Amino acid sequence: MKINLYTFNPYFCANTMKFRKDYSKRINEGNLTEQNIANLKGLADKFADQNLTYAQCLQASKRHPYLLVQKPETLEYNIKETVKRFKNEGLTTQKYLRTALYYPNLFSCSPDTIEKNIRTTVKLFENYGLTTEKYLQCAANNATLYVTKPSTIKKKIITIAEKLNIPTSDILDMFMKQPTMLSMNEKELIKKFGLLKYIEENKFLDGIAIRPDKKEFTQSILRKKFTYSKEYFYTYLLRNKISAQLEHGHKLPHIGVIDSVINFIKDNKNNIINLTIPDGQYAKEFKAFVKNLSKQAVEKNIFKVIIKN
Repeated sequence: MKINLYTFNPYFCANTMKFRKDYSKRINEGNLTEQNIANLKGLADKFADQNLTYAQCLQASKRHPYLLVQKPETLEYNIKETVKRFKNEGLTTQKYLRTALYYPNLFSCSPDTIEKNIRTTVKLFENYGLTTEKYLQCAANNATLYVTKPSTIKKKIITIAEKLNIPTSDILDMFMKQPTMLSMNEKELIKKFGLLKYIEENKFLDGIAIRPDKKEFTQSILRKKFTYSKEYFYTYLLRNKISAQLEHGHKLPHIGVIDSVINFIKDNKNNIINLTIPDGQYAKEFKAFVKNLSKQAVEKNIFKVIIKN
């Protein structure tokens, strides 16, 4: 029986996880078929004018092994047709190809799907100032935005805005300035907002910052990076508490904050450092974190943390 490869392709019908596992093993062992190699070389040839190389295509196939079995003509069409549809909004082959190499799934994505995702999302938030140009700029820094469903993005932005009681336009603006945050789970982001708010509140308790009005205070939090771990934020809060007690010009550095805090603990292992923090959701957790960090560094707790009501 003759199989029409344009209507039936075995890898699309196979178990996706098994396919990825099998081909990842082939790549790592250098056990690719002649057809696999020809497909990657063909893809590189299609974009020779963009200086695409076989080595780059092989590297991309490690994250998206379907590049090994799809026809170069199909992959070329997906890239160039998507660029064509957004040419007037500033998308170029060079920009989109660079994004696709970082997120190789884009090579296999239908231009119809990508166009629908982008234009529908922009339509949902156009009253808040979102444009296709702005969205494409964000997608260049978070390639998953090309394939994320508009309903998913809408739900995330609306949920965060409602839970934090912050205007939708402000949340959207935060995401446009920090596109990678759109990949964060909304529950995680809401929790980190609360933690960052607590860190800022400590600055007012220490008297090292003048409290702004409510809107500016909220904006200052939204400008922070939410992608760090909770442990990093607690270390940074400890850095602020320590620095508030030091003489002017002797603050612990922002860069390499973890090492600077640990070095401070080691240098003061024979002292007791008093810290006062406001009561709240994170107070007891921060107190426990400080104790454990100190014990890890010098095998004892040098901090006396007082929770102020």
